[in-house]
Amino acid sequence: MKKAGLLLAMVLAISAFAFIKPRIFKKAFLKFHTLTCNYPKIKADNSSLWGIDISHHQGDIEWEEFKKSKPYFIFIKATEGASHRDSRYKEYKKKAQDQSIIVGAYHFFNYCTNGKVQADNFIDYADLTKGNLPPVLDAEFENNMPTKEKVQRELMAFIKQIEKTTGEKPIIYCETDYYTKYLEHELNGNYPLWISDFWREPTCNYKFWQKTDKYIHPAFKGTVDYNTFNGTLEELNNLKMK
Repeated sequence: MKKAGLLLAMVLAISAFAFIKPRIFKKAFLKFHTLTCNYPKIKADNSSLWGIDISHHQGDIEWEEFKKSKPYFIFIKATEGASHRDSRYKEYKKKAQDQSIIVGAYHFFNYCTNGKVQADNFIDYADLTKGNLPPVLDAEFENNMPTKEKVQRELMAFIKQIEKTTGEKPIIYCETDYYTKYLEHELNGNYPLWISDFWREPTCNYKFWQKTDKYIHPAFKGTVDYNTFNGTLEELNNLKMK
């Protein structure tokens, strides 16, 4: 009886914490789930159009290893905020294109600076051209998020500047909960989505799905993010910039 009472108390405590601090609880749960699941055992094959996303954190990459297991696409971090530029972006982009891999670039959004200014930083440095995937806006939850109105205003300023300057609708990378809270009403289903969800298939209409950050590939010393494209090869090619 004492064990049953203790178990009940633990369940109630966890439930109360999840109710009071839902975002912290979700983050902790996802970390536990990722550590205990079989995602590292994912093996890329021809049954899906798969790709990875990388930044300077990947360090030196053994590009020759892609000849044995080549992704269909690679998203590379180009910029962050109003001024930061990834030190390995240009190198990675050229190396990936030399391997005939479809390349895209993403911008990590910073809530401290103007969305339009961030877009200009990205456009200037990413230098995306015909044959590349459209620009990507990487929008994520942070501690002490600004007001919903400010988040939406600056995100839309970024998006509109990308469209105005490049003529392309950017791909939106985020979690399903983020999309629902900040962008679903604003975008109205008119932009391609790249959804990050490590424990279930996204419930929204997505183009790309980031399944794990624990994928093992011989080109990397550690693990890397693994993604799949929700469509055919023809549809992936049609998504590329014209």
